[in-house]
Amino acid sequence: MNFSEYILMALASLKANKMRAFLTMLGIIIGISAVITITTMGNIMRKTVKDAYSSVGANAINIYIRLKEKPKRNYYEDGDFLTDSMIEQFAEKFSGRVDNVGKEENVGNAVTRINHKDYTLSLDGADEGYSVLSMSKIISGRFISDSDVSRMKQVCVISDKQANKMFGNANPLGQTVTIMFKNKTYDFKVVGIYKYTTSGAASGAMSAMDSSWNTRIFIPISTAQRIAGYDTIGRYWEFYLNGAESENVEQLSQDIVDYFNSTYYRNNDSIEVKYYTAEREMQQFDNILSVVSIIISIIAGISLLVGGIGVMNIMLVSVTERTREIGVRKALGAPNTAIRLQFIIESMIICLIGGIIGIILGIILGNIAGMIIDTMSAPSIPAIIIAVTFSMAIGVFFGYYPANKAAKLDPIEALRYE
Repeated sequence: MNFSEYILMALASLKANKMRAFLTMLGIIIGISAVITITTMGNIMRKTVKDAYSSVGANAINIYIRLKEKPKRNYYEDGDFLTDSMIEQFAEKFSGRVDNVGKEENVGNAVTRINHKDYTLSLDGADEGYSVLSMSKIISGRFISDSDVSRMKQVCVISDKQANKMFGNANPLGQTVTIMFKNKTYDFKVVGIYKYTTSGAASGAMSAMDSSWNTRIFIPISTAQRIAGYDTIGRYWEFYLNGAESENVEQLSQDIVDYFNSTYYRNNDSIEVKYYTAEREMQQFDNILSVVSIIISIIAGISLLVGGIGVMNIMLVSVTERTREIGVRKALGAPNTAIRLQFIIESMIICLIGGIIGIILGIILGNIAGMIIDTMSAPSIPAIIIAVTFSMAIGVFFGYYPANKAAKLDPIEALRYE
């Protein structure tokens, strides 16, 4: 009997017991589809983050202050903060090595009422330099200017989705947005509209998956600090920059913090300047995503194991049901290897069909997830190859015992079986 005949016999057996065969495949289908879905979604998430960071560049750097590991005090004083003069002097010293420098600070949530319904907005102060560093693409008007900051003007930049909710088809530029912040009401003139995106973006360059991005309203950073009730305007926890393309991001970052720590913070016994890079955040996000993918893949592997046990169980039932058939074949001279191969191939066919269905289902679910977050990505080819190989291996592994049991049946006893 050649190999194709074994396959035809296996398919005939499955066709005769369609529902049982499908239920046997179910564990394989769930496990394989879970693996493919997770790897596809992982690719989508990586692509989303990569696209988000590409708008500010992989050379985006966040410079911030923090308490030292063993500070003399565990609180911040007025002299601990970064100031405009510090940042200006730094920018002058590092001119040529740094392309853009900007400041941004979230001061909390504000509320605006549209058609008798309240909407929460994330109130972000920013300056002109931050327009290049932000993930926002201005599609109408302009971003916050240095003149707005110096004069503490009450102007704002909102998303096109916010503008549509607030003003409908009317031109939003020049319109007034009224917000409630800390129990006070403020009116801001709209000077710019940025593009709404469903892919998520960052506070500066540092928080790529910040879901509040599309509810943000930008105002001059000095105005934000004033209405937030800051005692001193013009002091900051952090600022952002883009290194020049020719610069090594890590080396530039270290040079910048060394500059601040050796000058302005040289005699500060509690505060130091540190850095964080977009590249490092991308790596950390990728590491987290890889760990999550591994954990879920292990869970999917357990499902495959359960599915494999189901295959073994149903093959043992099949051997029992077909005892007389096995006896007849052995009486006619079929060797043990032929009987064994027959049941192993049948087990492999079950797992292969289940694996193919699982792959198709996984690709469909992955694409649905991609459509939901408006980012598409091709499924992982290595994951598909591994899934198919693994499903075939399960067929061999869990099919061998029932196949071996069938091969060892005594033909006389098998023929007597009722």
